[in-house]
Amino acid sequence: MVTGAGAGNHERTKGYCLCDVGTDHAHIPIRLLMDGVIDRSIAMDVIEGPLEKARQNIALYGANDRIELRLSDGLDAYRTGEAEGLVIAGMGGRIMSRILLREPDKTLDFEEIVLQPQADPEYVRRAVRELGLFIDREEIVLEDNKYYPVMHVVHEEQERPDWSLLGETADEEKTKLCLQAEELFGPVLIRDRDDMLRSYLLWQKGVNDRILYSLGRANDAGSEEIREKKAQVLLREKLIMTALQYFEHK
Repeated sequence: MVTGAGAGNHERTKGYCLCDVGTDHAHIPIRLLMDGVIDRSIAMDVIEGPLEKARQNIALYGANDRIELRLSDGLDAYRTGEAEGLVIAGMGGRIMSRILLREPDKTLDFEEIVLQPQADPEYVRRAVRELGLFIDREEIVLEDNKYYPVMHVVHEEQERPDWSLLGETADEEKTKLCLQAEELFGPVLIRDRDDMLRSYLLWQKGVNDRILYSLGRANDAGSEEIREKKAQVLLREKLIMTALQYFEHK
């Protein structure tokens, strides 16, 4: 997903610098550097332990002069103008969204952003939308029976799904439902009717059905807590079916 190109460019930008937040052992910047995708990197982590391991890895590949390590909570240690690209990967979507929104001027400074949440991707997509940014590419990777979304974010506005294809009146409730579906499952994935997304939606529907069955058989099925949980699951089911319907209309 990291292109190594500046805004509006199709060829790699000379001197391209990548900021990797939550770098852990610096595997991402090292690999991109070795593959010639980037020229430099600022690799940051909130814990000193992983950074020490990153130092050893960077030295092993002889990249000390091209990867700078910083102890940083999110983008705190980043200064605007230092890098063209940002990667945040391998952490929860809620934490990721807080990092993106905490210092919006810094987030908006990057020409391209690659985000890979481990969970709660809807929080990340919502943060992207609130910042006035757009997802132009997204993929879902299936590994060890777990689905991982990877998003490429840019400043240029992108085409969204055409929900009018479903043939329903776009009232306020329907519009809200479609926006929720985009945040939960990805506007680009829905728009392009991505095959992996369809597999994910069918898997999610199976999970939801099993949860609803369990809630219906619970001893305290009539309790307020169970009713609230059931309402959440039913809403998710509605969003899943809304996204699946889009696959049927072209």
